[in-house]
Amino acid sequence: MKKIFCSLLFLLSGLLLTAQTIENPTFKARNGSIRNITRIERTPECTKVYIHAIFRPHWWIMEDGDSYLEDAATGKRYAQTGAEGIQLKEKIVMPDSGTTDFVLLFEPLPADVQTIHLIAPNSTESNTYDISLVPSPKDKQPLKSVEGNWFADDTQGRWAYGIYDSLVIANNRLYDLKECRKKGKRLILAAQSRADGSSVTLQLTPRKDGSCLIALEGDEAQRYVRTRPAAPAVEADEGYDEDFFRRDSVWLQGYVDGYDPRLEFDSGILYLENEISRQDYPTVVPIRPDGSFQCKFVLQHPVCQDLVIHNNWIPFYAEPGDTITLYLDWEDLLARSRARDSFFPLSHTAYMGKKAGLSYLAMTLSQHFNYPYDKLMKAQKTLTPAQFQEQLQPTIAQWQQQADSLCRLYAPSKKAVQLTRNQIAMQTGYTYLEYQTSRSYYARQDSTNQALKVQPDASYYSFLKEIPLNEPSLLANRYISVFINRFEYMDPLNAAYKVYARLPNTETFKALPDDEKRILLQTAISEAKDSIAGSLCGTASPLLWQVARVRDLRYTLPEMQNRRDAERLIGRLEQTVTHPYLQATAREMLDELCPETEQASYRLPEGKATDIFRRIIAPHAGKVLFVDFWATTCGPCRGGIQATADLRKQYRNHPEFQFVYITSENESPEKSYTDYVEKHLKGEACYRLSDTEYKYMRQLFQFNGIPHYVVVEKDGSISTEEVGTHNLADFLKRRFGDKQ
Repeated sequence: MKKIFCSLLFLLSGLLLTAQTIENPTFKARNGSIRNITRIERTPECTKVYIHAIFRPHWWIMEDGDSYLEDAATGKRYAQTGAEGIQLKEKIVMPDSGTTDFVLLFEPLPADVQTIHLIAPNSTESNTYDISLVPSPKDKQPLKSVEGNWFADDTQGRWAYGIYDSLVIANNRLYDLKECRKKGKRLILAAQSRADGSSVTLQLTPRKDGSCLIALEGDEAQRYVRTRPAAPAVEADEGYDEDFFRRDSVWLQGYVDGYDPRLEFDSGILYLENEISRQDYPTVVPIRPDGSFQCKFVLQHPVCQDLVIHNNWIPFYAEPGDTITLYLDWEDLLARSRARDSFFPLSHTAYMGKKAGLSYLAMTLSQHFNYPYDKLMKAQKTLTPAQFQEQLQPTIAQWQQQADSLCRLYAPSKKAVQLTRNQIAMQTGYTYLEYQTSRSYYARQDSTNQALKVQPDASYYSFLKEIPLNEPSLLANRYISVFINRFEYMDPLNAAYKVYARLPNTETFKALPDDEKRILLQTAISEAKDSIAGSLCGTASPLLWQVARVRDLRYTLPEMQNRRDAERLIGRLEQTVTHPYLQATAREMLDELCPETEQASYRLPEGKATDIFRRIIAPHAGKVLFVDFWATTCGPCRGGIQATADLRKQYRNHPEFQFVYITSENESPEKSYTDYVEKHLKGEACYRLSDTEYKYMRQLFQFNGIPHYVVVEKDGSISTEEVGTHNLADFLKRRFGDKQ
C-alpha cells in the first residue's frame, strides 16, 4: 500500500512539474497590439495562449488558424491546433467595449523551452517576439531602476534625460552607454558622445517616491520625475524677426523605445519640400538596431514638419540651425495603428532642444482644427456655397475658441501664438478652397444636381481677407503645401486664361516675333491673375501670392526658348514679386531651369542610394532607360502605365532602349502587385524594393509624390530632360525612330 501511495505521489509531482501557468508574460517586441497575451498555460496535452483583443468597436477581426509558436532558441515551430471562445476563419465583430477574450491552442511545448515567439504568418500586426516562460529574476540589473525618461520637477517640465539599455540622452545629445556601476545608493553612468567622442558621467539616486536625483558631471543633483506634463511649457520669445528666411542645417535625432529589427522596418523618412521653389528633397532617417536614429537636412525657414515612421506621422518644429531630439514609444504607435486614427494622441512622445515647447505645440495643433474629409466631400455634392458657409461657421467658431485657449497657455511665446493663429487661418482657408475644388467635375458627372449648378460669387472668397497673407510665418505651417496649392489654382483665377482667346487675335500680337509672343502671353496671364488675386485678397500682391507667382516659374521658365527670354520674364515678375528672398529664389530657379551652360546629363553621387540603383539597372547596362517609380496604390501611376501600353509593345526588345518599373513592398502589397504586373506589365523589367530601399530612391532622385520618371543614358548618367508619359512618344521617336 505504501509503495502504491509513493508511486501516486511521484506521478502527481511529475504532472505538477510539467504543468505551468505564466500570468502576463513579458516579451521583447511586437508588431501590433490588437492581440494582447494575458496568460500562457503549458500542459502535457497542449499550450494555451490567452488573448485579450482590443480593436475599434463594431469592426471585425479574424483568426485564420495558421499561427504558430516558435522556440526562440532552436527555431522549432509548434502548430496551432484550435481555439476556444471563437470560431477560426470567421469574423469576430468587436462589441461596444472594443474588447474580447479568447484562447489559442497549440501543440505542447517541451519542458526546456524558455522563450517563444507567437507568429501569425499572414498578418502584419500579430507577431510577438521573445515571450518569456520563466519568472523574471528578482535581482534586476541596477540600470533597470532608472531606465526611462526623466522630466524636470518644476513648472517647465522639460525632458532632461533619457536612460535606456545602451543609450543615454542628455544635453540634447546622444551618448553610448559605456559603464553602469553601483556606488552605495547611487548609480554611476559613464557615456560617450556620438557627435564628438567626449565623455560624460551621470550620478543617479532613485528615491522611494519614484523620483530620481540626477547630477551631470558633478553638478548639484536636481530632482526629476518620470511623468511628462500634460502641457509642457514653452520658452518665452519675441516672435519672428527679419531673419525668418535663412538657410542652415538641422539635426534630427532620437530614440524609438521598444524598437526591434524584427519589426521589419529600419528607417523613417522626412517628406521635405521647398514650398517656394516646388523642390522636393525627401530625407531618409536610418534607424539603428538599438532604436536610435539621426539625420541631417537643410531648411530655408522655420517649419512644422513630420517624421514618418512605419506609416505614423510625428510632428515636430524646427528652425534652421536647430538640433531636435525626439523620443517615441513604440507602444504608442501601435495604439494609434490599432485605433485606425491618424490623430490618436501619442501621449509619451517627448522633445528636447531649444524649441522643444514649439514641437509640443506642433503636435497639439496636428490633433485639432481638422474638418472631417468625408463630411467635406458630402458637402461638395449636396450643399450650395452659401449653405456650406453656414455649415462651416460653427466649426470655425469652435476652432477659434480652442485657439484662444492655446494662446493663453502659450502666451509667453509670440511664435507659439502666431503658429496657433496661423493654424486657424490655414485650415479655414483650405477648407473653403477645397470645397470648391471638385464641384465643376461633379457637375459634369451629374447634370441634374441642383446644388452643383450654383457657383460661388466673389463674396464666397471673403475669407481670404481674414488670412494674414503678408505674414511669412504662414510658411511654417504644417498644412501650407495643401493651402497654397488650392490658393494658386482657385477657380476665379481661371478667368485669366481668357487671354488665350483674345490676345492672339489682335493685329499687334500677330506682328510680334514668336519669342515676344510667348513672353507677352505669360505676362498678360500673370497680370490678369494679379488683378483677380488682389481683388479677392483685399490687397495687391500679398506675400503668399508672391510665393505662388515664384512657384509658377517651375512651369513657365522651361517654356522660354533661351536664357535671354527667361531673364526678361524674371524681370517682369519682379514688378510683382518684391520680397528680396523671393526675388533671390526666382533667380536661383532661373539658373536651375535655364542655365547659361546646358548640361545634358549628370552623374549620381556616390553613396548607399546610388549603389541600390546601380544594382537595379545593372542588367540593362548600355541601354537608354525610362525608369518609372510607381505603386499599385497610386491611380495616376496606373493611368500612366496603361496609357503607354502601345509604346511598350512598339519598343519591346529594342537593342538600345528599356522600360524599367520600380515600386516598393509597402506601397504595392504583394497580391495586388502580382496581379497588376500579370495583367499590365508582364514581360517588363519590374522591381519591387523593400520600403527602405524605395525611400533611398526618393532621396536620390528627390521626389515625394509619384509617379516619378527618370531617364538613364547609356553611360549610366541621368538625363536632365523632363520626360514623362505625356511626351514619351516624342522622346522615343526623336531618339530611336518609329520602330526598330
